[in-house]
Amino acid sequence: MKNLFSTLFVVFFATSLMAQELGSSCENPIPVDSNYRARIDGPCELWYTAGTFDLPLNVHFVPDNPESTWGPEVVVDFTCNEGVYDDPKIDSLINIVGSFDVTFPLELLCDKAGTEEQVEWDLSVNDTYRDQLAEFGVTYNVQAYVLVRFFEPGLIRLQPDTTFSNCMDNAEAIVLGQEVSILPNDSDRVFMMPYTDWQNDSIQFVWTGDAPATIWLATGECDFLPSTASGYVCAHYNVEPGVPYRVHNQDIKDLITTNTGGGIFFAKVLSSKEGSLLTEKIPMSEIQGGATLLEYGKSITVSNANELFCFPKQWGASLFAATTKKQVTMYVSHSADFTASAEDANVVGVAPFGLENNARALYLSSTELNAYKSGLTEDYLYVRFESEVPVTITPDMWSASVCADASTLITPNTTYILAPRSGNTIFRMRYADFEGYPIDIEWYGSGSLPVYIADTCHYVLAQSNEHVLKYYSIRNGRTATVDAATLASWESRAEDGYFYVRFNPSNDGDVTFLTDKPVEDPTVGPDPVYTTITAAICFGEIYGWAGDTYAETGTYTKTFPAANGADSIVTLDLTVHPQTEATTETVEIPFGETYDWHGVTYTESGEYTTTLQDENGCNYQATLLLTILPEPQPENPCIAATALLEPVSALTINLDGALNVYRIDYEAWLASGVNLVWTGKEALHTFVAKDCEFAVAIYHKDVVNYTEVPAEGNVILSKAILAPLAQYVDADGYLYVRFLTEFEGQLTTTLAE
Repeated sequence: MKNLFSTLFVVFFATSLMAQELGSSCENPIPVDSNYRARIDGPCELWYTAGTFDLPLNVHFVPDNPESTWGPEVVVDFTCNEGVYDDPKIDSLINIVGSFDVTFPLELLCDKAGTEEQVEWDLSVNDTYRDQLAEFGVTYNVQAYVLVRFFEPGLIRLQPDTTFSNCMDNAEAIVLGQEVSILPNDSDRVFMMPYTDWQNDSIQFVWTGDAPATIWLATGECDFLPSTASGYVCAHYNVEPGVPYRVHNQDIKDLITTNTGGGIFFAKVLSSKEGSLLTEKIPMSEIQGGATLLEYGKSITVSNANELFCFPKQWGASLFAATTKKQVTMYVSHSADFTASAEDANVVGVAPFGLENNARALYLSSTELNAYKSGLTEDYLYVRFESEVPVTITPDMWSASVCADASTLITPNTTYILAPRSGNTIFRMRYADFEGYPIDIEWYGSGSLPVYIADTCHYVLAQSNEHVLKYYSIRNGRTATVDAATLASWESRAEDGYFYVRFNPSNDGDVTFLTDKPVEDPTVGPDPVYTTITAAICFGEIYGWAGDTYAETGTYTKTFPAANGADSIVTLDLTVHPQTEATTETVEIPFGETYDWHGVTYTESGEYTTTLQDENGCNYQATLLLTILPEPQPENPCIAATALLEPVSALTINLDGALNVYRIDYEAWLASGVNLVWTGKEALHTFVAKDCEFAVAIYHKDVVNYTEVPAEGNVILSKAILAPLAQYVDADGYLYVRFLTEFEGQLTTTLAE
């Protein structure tokens, strides 16, 4: 007993040391892919790692001290090097776009729980971060690093939620353009449908089969019941054979917004008949008038207002940045046949660029774009740009605030028609458009115009509301003035650069925000000359530019002064292609064949490695695991010469039946034993042999078992009887049997258990 205790103590001690060493740094974390429990001996720091698919991750700590007053601290990040993310998508989201709601590294404190007798500490790192990553197209498992600081001894338990990761592992991905074969009523097969990959597109399902099909979508659970009664089902599509079922991008965005899972859905495809499902993008209509298609992040140069451009109607809130201080105006139309003039009947929108940081920018909210799209029957909006000088314009997604994206911009000196009781309609007023000048709010309509100017858009229409900066009631034909000093005093309240205006007239009318601020600032000098350098390197390489070196994806800008004031502003748009993971290809080929792999012919089994280039021209390692199968052996002639006798079957046997040889699947008979039931007038003689060619004789050299089944009786070949025969089973798993009787009868075989 003493020796056993000593052994256990040594093992436990060694294990504890190994665990401490394993979690001593971020580079050597403790993996948490199932429930993790450990003893903490005192104050220390331990590193753990888990995948985002395993979120939520629950942290539970039971201190030795039942009156503990300070629980563990938890720090979460996607990197070991703070602020440096190897994954370009994550780097873009966190460092460039800033789309995450929290700042990383994320520092968390455990909450106090338990009882008066025993304090416990709990924390749940929830699935918000996983879902948000997925929403931005990171639909693969991302490694997260978790640092836990312990301040006292106790027991730690980390519990990941493996439901999502299990679903991701077991589900087949539905890929655009890939056709999937579906079996009848196959409710067990689960697909992963990454709607985040398609949220900027409209898609269609094309079903080929002899009966309709239903596509069921669910979130939170992959093994779900395909029914509207299921709490996991969020949508279903009834698809007719040969009739494309279309899902538009706005519908996809709505599904992502209103359901958990970050845009990764699980799907089941059910039909009473077999068929195939094809998922593809909806073909876009042809671009008219020779227009140039605008793309997010891609710059265009505009020399005159006759140049025609277009962008897809799927675009949401968008930013158009222009490299000039001069005035730029965009004209929007449903057709290619229009001119850059507000007087043109085909123009559905006129949008001037605002002056921002000595350059021009146009921000269009989803509300404004939806107004332009009203009545649009084609797939594109057509635009022309009017500018005094040639200008470079770059469109991009606008990560607008909720208020900005739900509002319409008030352009200085432009008249807006208001409907009665339109208090829920939101307008935004850009501070920079009016800064330094008074604003005259002019109203022409029946009755008075209540005007609320606030620092946000969602508030009760009341003068006393804390968000309301100013309230006016303007009578017909009158003007209310916001002086420059009052406007300046509000600047700190315009966190996103805007004030939000709501009107609530009892009758319709026209409102105009008048200002004397010039469209162009006369104090600014000549436009700088903007140049963009686009470059790409492979992971691990360094790009040298203007005396500096760069190794990370990003946009870098340098200003080179000019004597005439027209500075040269050069932007480096650098892409660092991610490292392609090494690949391993496992191949089996028949005996006597060869295998060609990347220009080399292989004739022997083995492991072969080569260096390849990916689509970006970057090197990566590829490994071939080649197995040449052994020379096939000739087939067992007994299989072709005999019929299989199942454990459950029925045979009619007479005197001639002794000529028939049957084979039995030994393992199938052994599993439960077999009951031989005989209805003949005379006994049935049963001979079991190790080969198919033998005589019906008890002492034949190949006969391994003789059994006599009495007339109108039965005999059980139990597992105990069959087990010793294992040594006689042939290479294919069979024994062979013949029957002899003087009179015809019926043999029935059934399972003994």
